[in-house]
Amino acid sequence: MKDFEISIIKTLRELSTPFIDGLLQTITFLGEQYVLIAILAVVYFVFDKRAGQRIAYSIFTSISLNGAIKGVVKYERPFVYDTSYEPVRVETATGYSFPSGHTQNSSVTYISLALQAKKKWLFWVVGILIFLIGISRVGLGVHYPKDVLFGWILGIGCAFSGNYLHRKFEHDFKKISLLYVISFVIFLPFVFIFWHKDFSEIKIYRDFYTSYSMFAGFVAGSIWERKVLDFDCNAPLRKRLIRLLGAIICVIITQFGLDKVFPEGVILLDMLRYFLVSFVTLGLYPVLFKNSLFKK
Repeated sequence: MKDFEISIIKTLRELSTPFIDGLLQTITFLGEQYVLIAILAVVYFVFDKRAGQRIAYSIFTSISLNGAIKGVVKYERPFVYDTSYEPVRVETATGYSFPSGHTQNSSVTYISLALQAKKKWLFWVVGILIFLIGISRVGLGVHYPKDVLFGWILGIGCAFSGNYLHRKFEHDFKKISLLYVISFVIFLPFVFIFWHKDFSEIKIYRDFYTSYSMFAGFVAGSIWERKVLDFDCNAPLRKRLIRLLGAIICVIITQFGLDKVFPEGVILLDMLRYFLVSFVTLGLYPVLFKNSLFKK
């Protein structure tokens, strides 16, 4: 089966041209974390915070699930198994191969977005988009076809289940807080399962640890913000756009600023940085500006 999938990848790479490679890279970019975070931020701070929380909950459970499965299955990348072809954009292919993170994360984000809008045409658009993102991962030579197939299945499943569970409990602070905590704790054993005394061996699990840390920041930040403030998006558009700009600044400072300050390759500091990205943006930032930008 693996050799058959490799033959598919190698055929696609042989048929590719610089133009096709550029097109595939553009498509795969639409499934990268910065694009997905930007979409989440716009929904959360500009249009509908509750809808943003549904999307965020679905995303963070999905990326934690993806990292956990990768760490358990330990399926090597196709370009590691077969070095006879040249993959493209390998910098986006970190960690293990199965299931495809780009495919799963884009699926859960875009399908969750369509579930909030409830527009039939949008489901068609995002369906085509996540299909193309998945195909681009195979075309670039960084994933097996089955990685993409299961990425679609898991991403779509997390979108529907996350949306359903969040809607069911979101009107009760205690119940939604419990949902967040239980969902977070489910993945806690993998923190210890993947841990090694030799830090060089932990690097392969970096995607799981950083994703799980962002999940922790979302849980802590969301619960705190709702208890202390619980802002809404009924403010004038100008104020909502300023809120969005402030959130972008928070992400830049915590994600890129701390990256320059912290020593490179220290997994615990990476975890702290990713925790702060979501905690500061979703929790600390609104609470600090509750009497100005987020005043009801």
